[in-house]
Amino acid sequence: MNRLIVIFFISFLATGLFAQSKGVKVISKEELKYHTDFLGAREFRGRETPSSELSIASLYLANWAKHVGLKPVMEDGSYYQHVPLNVTDVSKSGTKLTVIRDGMESVWYFGKSFGGNFLSNGSYLGSVLFAGSHLDDLEDVDLRGKMILIIDDDRFSLDGTEPNPWLNTRLASKINFFRSRGASAVLSVVSPEKQERITTPAGFYDYIPTGRLNTVYESQRTTAASTAPQTSPQRPPSPFTLAEINHQLAAVLMGVGEADIKALFAEQREGKILKPTLYQGVSARLDVVVDTYPATAPNVIAMIEGSDPVLKNEYVVVSSHHDGRGIDDGEIIPGADDNITGVVAMMEIGRALLVERPKRTVIFAWFCGEEQLMHGSHYFVNNCPVPVEKITACINLDMLGRNPTDSLFVIGSDMLSSELDNAVIKANNTSGIRFGLDYRYSNFTHPMRFYVRSDHYPFIRFGVPAVWFFCDLTNDYHTYREGVEFIDYEKFFKATKLGYLTIMEVGNKKELLKLDINRAVTTRGAHNLKETSLYQQTR
Repeated sequence: MNRLIVIFFISFLATGLFAQSKGVKVISKEELKYHTDFLGAREFRGRETPSSELSIASLYLANWAKHVGLKPVMEDGSYYQHVPLNVTDVSKSGTKLTVIRDGMESVWYFGKSFGGNFLSNGSYLGSVLFAGSHLDDLEDVDLRGKMILIIDDDRFSLDGTEPNPWLNTRLASKINFFRSRGASAVLSVVSPEKQERITTPAGFYDYIPTGRLNTVYESQRTTAASTAPQTSPQRPPSPFTLAEINHQLAAVLMGVGEADIKALFAEQREGKILKPTLYQGVSARLDVVVDTYPATAPNVIAMIEGSDPVLKNEYVVVSSHHDGRGIDDGEIIPGADDNITGVVAMMEIGRALLVERPKRTVIFAWFCGEEQLMHGSHYFVNNCPVPVEKITACINLDMLGRNPTDSLFVIGSDMLSSELDNAVIKANNTSGIRFGLDYRYSNFTHPMRFYVRSDHYPFIRFGVPAVWFFCDLTNDYHTYREGVEFIDYEKFFKATKLGYLTIMEVGNKKELLKLDINRAVTTRGAHNLKETSLYQQTR
């Protein structure tokens, strides 16, 4: 009798392992590459939220989901959840920069000679000051009302060849300095490499209007509201903006030739110190005209129903974002790794789960607007088509195909539930994956704040355990270079398998994952939104 029990137990384990191995075997590098080559193509113009290109990508995903057998989740029977946005569109005819030199005016237009991420109407004017190489040289210079001219070389590494990976903050310290000193605007001259790359007969800059979700949900907060009393009225900030200009416009502002602009970059790269210069008799006025109107962008939502008649009423969410940066500073950002890798990994995970379903229902959420502060995921979790309290975990896939093949960053799995972290570790030791898992970003203290920068985070705010699988930044991050040709398909393949096996682990547990790490979070739901330990470091 005992021997029969042992044989049955071994057979049961073998059946479970075989079932999961069947799913793993479905995941294919060829399929990953097929979909990535299409969705990561430059012809999608970066999939801005909203844009026709993002809508086409959404249609591709929804049609694929229907074709392979994933079911719709939304009440209307569609695969779309429409996220309301306010779109800001910059007028190309009304937005212009006028240069006044010795009483003579020349006019330069947005989309031809300069660009910028302008969000509101405004006029910015003042005399023109070249900032030089070092902010220290400006300590005793009156910057109030000045148009500050800089040469933007911060995006390059020390050898002057590679873009800097920290593009989000590449100019932040300079811009904050100029703004705090009362400057009217910063005019940033593009590098010679970019000047050559994007100058075409059609024009200098390309542009797609940007959609934004107003701050309407508590989950969008990432810092505590200040309760300190105001001791004195705050002076409203001076009008200020940032524009990026081409070499022809820069030459007119500085009264030199275009070759001299290129020479300035060469001198700075050689270590020569460029001194500040106030151009006598030269001023500029930047007029910005924008139009704001309502629109929507689609989340694509589908599901595979769980195999257990009871547990199918609980859920695992697997997420990624199918939007990208669109066109930044006039250049298409293909966004192949960020985040077509996550999008396509979900497609392969869907095929694998159709071979062997977990007990719980798996919801596939392809979110829009992640690049504009996670609009799609915030909207989803605040307007969830299923009870948030019934979501056991969110597995977020965002950037899976770059950097060393044998390592992967894990963010968030150790913040709410030890069972989620254990599931990740167990899955990682299966099917020959064995990534070196790196947890360095899974905290509030890292200066890059990755913990709050992807679509796992809105779930955490609701007390839902979530993990973000992430390959880390590269020199191509958020640049025109981030194309399909640089994807490491071996790493991408392994990360996709890890996502699938983690879903199987959490989807087959007897109960919802325990909330046993953060003492303030013991149940899932909207009541957690005011819990500050979910969005800032506490003592």
